[in-house]
This record gives sequence, structure tokens and C-alpha cells, in this order.
Amino acid sequence: MKNALFESTKEELRCRPKNLIDLNQWLFVTINTAKSMIDNTDKSQFVYLNKFVSCDTTRDIQQRFDKIQGKFGNKDFSKRHSPKYLYLCSLVANFPQTSLTSESKQLINCFVIEDKYLLYEI
Repeated sequence: MKNALFESTKEELRCRPKNLIDLNQWLFVTINTAKSMIDNTDKSQFVYLNKFVSCDTTRDIQQRFDKIQGKFGNKDFSKRHSPKYLYLCSLVANFPQTSLTSESKQLINCFVIEDKYLLYEI
């Protein structure tokens, strides 16, 4: 499922929607973008991604993403001015508040180990 979600999300993002409506796609975009920041700046800090699992709402996820962006998305992040990166961040920011289910949290665990990045493939 993970690879299918990666491919379907990649295809959808090529059409440049202004926002995502599917929670699973949004979670994938968020976790994947956060991981790409950490991978690009300090691979030893992937532990920050595990904190997404403890989030209960999409608002919590957005706040965790903002913290990662503040720590890893600054001067050392080579893609911080990339239009693709800015686009992905806008998708993360523009999602309605929703409670996360246990299934969503299981998906987050799967997304954390993804080793392909939307940032480089859309």
C-alpha cells in the first residue's frame, strides 16, 4: 500500500491541487516532507519523526511539522527556497483539523520509513 500511495500522491501532486482532501495522502505528504528536511540536513536526527505517532489531531501534526521545519528547514536545508518544497509546505498548512485514528497512526509509522521523497519526484 505504501508504494501505491506514494505513486498516487505523486501523480495527484503533478496536477498541483491547492489542497488535499484525503487524510492518508496529507499524512504522507507531511511526514515525507519532514523526513526530506531531516535527511537533507542531519540524518542522525530521524528520531524526531517518531513524535508524529503521538499526535492526536491533524493540528498536532501541523505543529510537529512546524517544529521540524524550524529546526531542519533553515539555512542548512538546500531545498528551502525550492518551489516544490514551498508547495508541499502549503499543502501541510492547509488541511482541516481532524482527529487521528489508530489506523492513521499505524500509517504514520509506515511513512516514517519511506526512503523516496516527493520533494525530488514531483
